Amino acid sequence: MLDGLREVFWEIPEGPWVVYLLAVVATMIFVYAIVARFWVVWRQSQPEDRFHPFWQRVGAFIKVGVVDGFLHKKIFREPYPGIPHFLLFWGCVFLLLCAAIDFLSHYWFHSWLEGTSGLIHSLASDAGGILVIVGLIVLIIRRYAQKPGAFHEQLDRSRDDIIGIIIVLAVVITGFLSEAFRLATIEPGSQLAAWSIWSPGGLLLSKAFTGLSIATLLTWYRILWYIHVLVTVGVVIYISLFYSKLSHIIASPMNVFFRNLGPRGALTPINLEKAEFYGVNEIHNFTWKQLLDLDACTRCGRCQERCPAYLSSQPLSPKKLIQSLKAETLQESHYPFKTRVPATAMFTMAESDPPRSVIGDVIPEEAIWSCCTCGACQEICPVYIEHIDKIIDMRRNLVLEQARVPELAEPILTSIEARGHACKGTTATRTDWEEGLDIKHLSDGNKFDLLLWTGCQGSLEDRSMKITRAMAKILKAAGISFATLGSEESCCGEPARRMGNEYLFQMQAMKNIETLKGYNVKKIVTICPHCFNTIKNEYPQFEGDFEVLHHTQLIAQLIKEGRLKLNPSITGKITYHDPCYLGRHNGIYDSPREILKAIPGVSFVEMKRHGWNSFCCGGGGGRFWIEETSGTRISDVRIEDVVETSAGIVATACPFCVQMLEDAIKGKGLDESLQDLDIAELVSMALESPAPE
Repeated sequence: MLDGLREVFWEIPEGPWVVYLLAVVATMIFVYAIVARFWVVWRQSQPEDRFHPFWQRVGAFIKVGVVDGFLHKKIFREPYPGIPHFLLFWGCVFLLLCAAIDFLSHYWFHSWLEGTSGLIHSLASDAGGILVIVGLIVLIIRRYAQKPGAFHEQLDRSRDDIIGIIIVLAVVITGFLSEAFRLATIEPGSQLAAWSIWSPGGLLLSKAFTGLSIATLLTWYRILWYIHVLVTVGVVIYISLFYSKLSHIIASPMNVFFRNLGPRGALTPINLEKAEFYGVNEIHNFTWKQLLDLDACTRCGRCQERCPAYLSSQPLSPKKLIQSLKAETLQESHYPFKTRVPATAMFTMAESDPPRSVIGDVIPEEAIWSCCTCGACQEICPVYIEHIDKIIDMRRNLVLEQARVPELAEPILTSIEARGHACKGTTATRTDWEEGLDIKHLSDGNKFDLLLWTGCQGSLEDRSMKITRAMAKILKAAGISFATLGSEESCCGEPARRMGNEYLFQMQAMKNIETLKGYNVKKIVTICPHCFNTIKNEYPQFEGDFEVLHHTQLIAQLIKEGRLKLNPSITGKITYHDPCYLGRHNGIYDSPREILKAIPGVSFVEMKRHGWNSFCCGGGGGRFWIEETSGTRISDVRIEDVVETSAGIVATACPFCVQMLEDAIKGKGLDESLQDLDIAELVSMALESPAPE
């Protein structure tokens, strides 16, 4: 042990009794807080199995802990706030590890802190404190010193924020001051004085106290030691008891552990036969995991910065949605210790006696319908909060219990129920797109290797029929034996589910699964990411297990295998728009780009927002059929990204995206300079045109 330099209870003989008594008290309060939060808050919610499969969950937690916890992969997507958080995190890790080593070496492993290892331990401890201070200073500047601007307008300020900063600073500063007074007592020129350079933080501060007497130094050392211990224990108690931002130290790892391990694009089904209510309109209608989400949120605003509805000035902010629900949870519960959610972090909440309606009193109805379910909020969230399920649960209540649907959405749901498709008013049939292509149907008894699922848009809407025709030509060129359901195909139910009509979705799903199984269908390809996501990720919830490919996956595979020969019939600059249900919800980013880069003569350029950070077209979550009555059209915002690339063609891989972007192109008068084409159309064009001589 380096006596006088890193001795745990140096000159504090009663130290062990003080520390361990306070530690027992803090531990009891911590346990009480967790039990109270479960018993008073989470237990009042609905049950949900988020424990199984347990060992798979443990493995996934460890993986995410390394990538997103220790390495800060998600947090570094926003470098400015990410770097100080990284410093703060690792500073605290160093301090906690050093404290644990102090404890173990003091009682059992005395040799751990002898010689060089003791000096390294001393340096690591001081380094941890310095990292915490630097990280906090940057966060203070960002939150309080800088004027509001576009890059950090998502920040809000509360009393809890400044309390958290002050108490953490107090822990580190009192620790350094205590160390400084201890180092100031060391005799100059001694071996300990030479070693003190390994405690740079305390050594620097000690220079200010070298003129004081030993008695004075020891007195101040003892005072600051006690203050440091009391403040440290106070921080533990504060984190345990209050719904403060610092509580995310506990709630966030729990939230990551219990996160959804299933397909990202799949919604949780309702057991329509056993459910006592449909959707959510009171806070206790949420599941315990959904309430845990609220505890884990730190109001960082990353979700808000990525939300296309918020960025186009529509009445939705994912951050305000979560924080408003959190405020309602606090008000509804009788948990004795709680902090207030800042008013600026919430929607304007109605004044009414509890129990209040979540819809209307807490979350504005127009905000619920503004969501495109694009997944941008969930993709960027560092603590894996699941925003979309909460919004869909509120839509389910509106549709199934209150029969309240946006005016333009109601005819779509009626059309799906009555006619089996979402294209209200169309005079086309499911087979009109096949004209001249000799398409085979399963009902004719044809043998096939692959089912081409056309989707409502691909078979009934004029613009999207061109995409389906292009895909059929590609399959024929590659020599693939395929067939369609023809007039037997019915809407997959995705629009109904995203608009909250779970009953209609399940009715459609069961009907389609029965049809597909009746024809012994094993492998399906579709041009629509929404159909792809639904059949691949949601039909298995109802025993509908099929191999499902998106057409970009299949085309990319065929090009790699040499079964498609592409000619340089297309020239110029092309950019690519990632459909949300292909990219963020299903992780398919590479195959569309591989196809575009394989077309001779094409110069591929990325938009500034692409891949996981792609901006939505505005058509998801049923928004394709719901008119945007406020703010800017989301598709208009996206087209500005396209224009910045100077590309002459914007390629995409979704019939909804094609139509949304095409409308935006026409609305901005860009018809002459910009084309909007599906990847299947581009490949088909490259197949049809011979190479120039």
